[in-house]
Amino acid sequence: MSEGLTALASENLNPSIRSLLEDVQKGHIRVPRFQRPFVWSDSQRLELLRSIRDNMPIGSLLVWRTVKFKLASFPDIGPHSIPPISAGAPATGWQYLLDGHQRVSTLLGLLLAPSPVSTVGAPIIDSFDPDVRDWDIQYDLLDEDFVFRRKADRLPLRHPLLPLWTLLDGRLVNKHMRDLRRMGETHGWTDAEMDEWEQRADQLSYRFQQCRVPIVVMVSDNLELAAKTFQRINSLGTPMGEAHLVAALTWRSDFDLREQIDRLRQTLPLGWRGIDESLVLQVCKGISGLDITKAGQEELVKELAEDPNLLERAGSALRRVLEWLASDMNVVREDLLPYALQAVMMAAEVDKRSGDSVPDNNFAGWFWRTCWSEVFSSATYREVRAEQLAIEPSSEGARVIEWKRDDGLPERFDFRSARVRLFTLRLATRAGLCDVNGRPVVGRRLLQEYGRTSLVRLLPVPRNGSPRLKHLLQGPGNRILLDPADERPFRERLLKGPDLLPSTLAAHFIDEQALGDLRTGNTEGFLASRQRAMDQWDQGQWAVCRESLTI
Repeated sequence: MSEGLTALASENLNPSIRSLLEDVQKGHIRVPRFQRPFVWSDSQRLELLRSIRDNMPIGSLLVWRTVKFKLASFPDIGPHSIPPISAGAPATGWQYLLDGHQRVSTLLGLLLAPSPVSTVGAPIIDSFDPDVRDWDIQYDLLDEDFVFRRKADRLPLRHPLLPLWTLLDGRLVNKHMRDLRRMGETHGWTDAEMDEWEQRADQLSYRFQQCRVPIVVMVSDNLELAAKTFQRINSLGTPMGEAHLVAALTWRSDFDLREQIDRLRQTLPLGWRGIDESLVLQVCKGISGLDITKAGQEELVKELAEDPNLLERAGSALRRVLEWLASDMNVVREDLLPYALQAVMMAAEVDKRSGDSVPDNNFAGWFWRTCWSEVFSSATYREVRAEQLAIEPSSEGARVIEWKRDDGLPERFDFRSARVRLFTLRLATRAGLCDVNGRPVVGRRLLQEYGRTSLVRLLPVPRNGSPRLKHLLQGPGNRILLDPADERPFRERLLKGPDLLPSTLAAHFIDEQALGDLRTGNTEGFLASRQRAMDQWDQGQWAVCRESLTI
C-alpha cells in the first residue's frame, strides 16, 4: 500500500494556456502513442473555445512524470511537429500527458501558429487522422461566436473575423484590428462598429490569456500503475478501443502493441489491411481460451505477457482464414464479412490445427450456416460457445445444430444487415451476370473493386410516393449487383429502352411482366416481383448449401 501511495505522490500546477501549450509544442510534455488518436468533432472543439470565452473551467490535466521510461510518443499534434524526445531523461524526468489529449490538441492546433505558418484559411493535414482536418477557426466579432473561416466566407455580408492564433499575444490582436480598420471603408464598417469590435477582441484576448489549466503531476516509475490510471480515467470520457487500453498496459521500451498490430495488418490480403485492431485482439483471446463475448483487458494483458508469440500466432491464423474467405467464400474485403466473430472463431480454430490447410468443407458449412441463421446477431456467451464447439472437427455440438432460414430477405435491405452481406456474396456467384450492354460480368471482380457499393439502388425514392412504395424501395427489390457507373444507364434502359437482352433481365431477377409493370407506372408491382424472385433464389441457395455442406 505504501508503495502505491509513494508512486502517486503528486504536485499541482496551474499554468496559463500559453505556458502549457509552449511546453507541449517544445516536447516538454509529450502524448504517448498508446493514447487514442485525435477524435474530437468540430462541435466539441467549438464548445471548448466557448467555455474559455465564457470564463468557465475546462477541467484539469493529468501528467505522468518518470525518469525511467522513455515512451514512444506522437511526432505531431494537430498541425504542429513536435521535436524528438531527448535521449536521456531531463533532470525532472520525461513527462507524458495521460488525460487531456483532446483538449490540448484542440488548443495547440488553434491558438499557436505552426512553424512555418500555414496559409490562412487552408486546412492542414492532421497526422493523427488520415482525413483532412480544418484548423482555421476564427472569432466572429459581429456575432460573438467561433466560426470556421470557410463557412464565414460564404456569408452574403463580410463579417469582421479575428484569427485565434492572435489571442495569446495582445500585440497581434492590436495589429489585426488595425488591419481590419483599414479595410472598414471597403466593407462599409463605421468607426463606432470598429470601436465596439476592438473592445470585444481585447476582452476575448484577455479571457484566453488569463485562463489557467490545472495540472496534476503524477510522479511514478511504475509503468503498470500509470497505465491503469490512464485506463481508468479515459474510460470515463470518449469511449476507447480495447487496443488502446491493452496497449497502455503492455507497453515496454521494446514492445508497442499498436505498432506490432500495424505491421501485422500489412501482411494480410488486400482488402483486409484496414481491419480494426480489436479484431486482432479478439483472435488472441480466442486462441487463449478467453471469453470473446466481453471485454477482458487484464486477462488479455496477462496472456500476452506469458506467451510472447501470441500476437504472431494470431496474425498467422487470421491471415490463413482471410485468404480462404477471399478465395473460397468471395469475402474479398472486410466490409463484406457478415460477422467479425466468424473470422475470430475460425482463426482460433485454425491455430489449434497442424498444417497450413483450412478444412474447406467443415469451415464452409459452418460459415454459410451461421450466416443464414444469423446466430451472431445477439452473440450471447451460450450461442458463441455452441458455435465454438460446432466448428471443431467431430464435435458433439456440431451435430445438434441445424441449418436455419427462418425468415426471408430483410425488408430493409442495406449493409447493416449480415443477411444482406451474405446475399451479396452468393449473388456474386450467380451465373449469367452481365452489365448494361449484356457483356458478362464477374461478380467477384465487382466485389473486389467496389465492395458494398456494388449493390446499388436501382430506383430513387420519390417525395410523393405511397408508404408501400417507399417501403418496397428500401427492400431487396430495389437492389442490383452492378458496376456503380452503370446504375443510371441501366435504369434509363429499363424505363425507356432500348430494350435490354432477356438474358440480362433474367440475371437481375426481372421478367417480362415485371418490366411491363415498371414501364406502365406500376413501380410497386415491379419491386414486389423482383423481391419474390430474389427471395426464392436465396432460399434455393440455402437448400443447396445445406445439402452439400451439412455439418
